Amino acid sequence: YLYQPLDSLLSFATSVLSRAHEFDADAFSKKLGYGKPLASGLIKLQIENKSIMNPDPLYSAYHYSHPPLVERLNAINDPDVAPKTE
Repeated sequence: YLYQPLDSLLSFATSVLSRAHEFDADAFSKKLGYGKPLASGLIKLQIENKSIMNPDPLYSAYHYSHPPLVERLNAINDPDVAPKTE
């Protein structure tokens, strides 16, 4: 009983860290010029897995280790993250 509050805090911190890494990985893919294929792949996975596209932000922040599709697509389409140009 004593460790349950600590476990909840550590679980939340781990989820936040994991989600931050996912956004970083998406930004890196976009910088390499793979933004559109990444978005297409994420949409296909979403459809195949039949998961919720835009869950409640508080629920997903606590329970999901990956950001919801809508948040990831918004980050991929963010103009502040410039794709690689050659």
